[in-house]
Amino acid sequence: MSAFLFTILASALGALVVGAILKRRGRGLRGGMALGAVAGLLGSLAAMIPLQYCVLDPEHHMFFKINVLGGTVTVNAVVVLGVLLVIVVSWAFALAIDRLRHHWLARGGTVWRADTAPGTFVGYDFSPWIFLAPTLVGLVVFTYYPAAQNFFLGTQIARRGVAKTAFNCLDNFASLITSRLQDAHYFILSDGFIWHAENARYLAVFGNSLFFSLFIVIVANVLGLSIALLASQKIRGASVYRTLMIWPYAISGVVVGIVFTILLGGGGSGFMNQALRLFGLEPVPFLSDPWWARASVVAAAAWNKLGFNVLIYIAALQAVPLELMEAASIDGANAWKRFLNVTIPMISPYIFFVVFLNLNYSFFDLFAVIENLTEGGPVNATTNLVVDIIRVGVQSRDIGKAAAQSIVLFMVVIGLTYIQFRVMGRRVTYGAD
Repeated sequence: MSAFLFTILASALGALVVGAILKRRGRGLRGGMALGAVAGLLGSLAAMIPLQYCVLDPEHHMFFKINVLGGTVTVNAVVVLGVLLVIVVSWAFALAIDRLRHHWLARGGTVWRADTAPGTFVGYDFSPWIFLAPTLVGLVVFTYYPAAQNFFLGTQIARRGVAKTAFNCLDNFASLITSRLQDAHYFILSDGFIWHAENARYLAVFGNSLFFSLFIVIVANVLGLSIALLASQKIRGASVYRTLMIWPYAISGVVVGIVFTILLGGGGSGFMNQALRLFGLEPVPFLSDPWWARASVVAAAAWNKLGFNVLIYIAALQAVPLELMEAASIDGANAWKRFLNVTIPMISPYIFFVVFLNLNYSFFDLFAVIENLTEGGPVNATTNLVVDIIRVGVQSRDIGKAAAQSIVLFMVVIGLTYIQFRVMGRRVTYGAD
């Protein structure tokens, strides 16, 4: 396939997809197809020109196998990643063009129309941009430019301590789902497996990260809300033990890892296993068994975040109007129904906020806990995405591959955050109405 044909196909696909979406929303098929064609053209050019259309170069082909219902298909990982990149960039162009078009129409077809609505600037001047300039410059210099540089670094063969680099297309990204030495093989409803993967180490690391994020969020929030319900009771000395419960949040991840190593130390030498022996029970391999090690990391991380969650939930519970609770009680609702139908809806913005922070913590801030508690073991059972990035970039000195992994981590967190906003955001209740 030539570069010209690739661009034409991207434009045609963009026209069909965006046109169908806008038609479904009642905004016109022709306009949607035109918008999609322009977005597909710009997206394919913006994605492929910096990559020199290397996804079409046979020298940059890496493969993995998918076995579905007994049939095996060989897939070119570099081409798949290139197509996904074009789709993402084209969709970004489509959203940007659509927003600009709506802004243009809202201003009557002119950018310079005076805006006389109350509370807004009269006329169009640049004074707002002058005040925003320091923030915008800081974002461009310290956030957006490094992010762009990180992506281009992910397309290079770069070693820490070596000045020379070489362009290698999307091979660093493709190596995450397959390998040059031995192709990864994925089984879906085949050979007695619902889902199984061979020679796919990064997929296991990815699964560890999802496991930690899911259970840390659940455990930290359930325990945090439960303790907050108890701590919000009006009893003597409440302010003292509320303060004591918040202290774990002030402890660094390094200290948390060391503390839990003392508690759960391997070889039966930890405090917990010594306590079990006193009761005649066998020691538990907290740090030597893969599943027990994962549970230990979840327990340590959840304990570290527990104080912060309790603090937020106590503030949330104190903001629930007593009138609503009394009205529900008069209507015959018991304590459980009042909690489900009154308390949870009223504190839903706080739950949304805490889940968001815990989710980011579980992906970005677990390195210190894991490194000091399990060191990523046993057999990489507790190695998550951040630990793997640091090992590849610092210990193995492969900066290019570490940059590719950091971009994958960034996209995963953005995707999960988007899902959270779509799923939980619609269920958040603001105010008593």
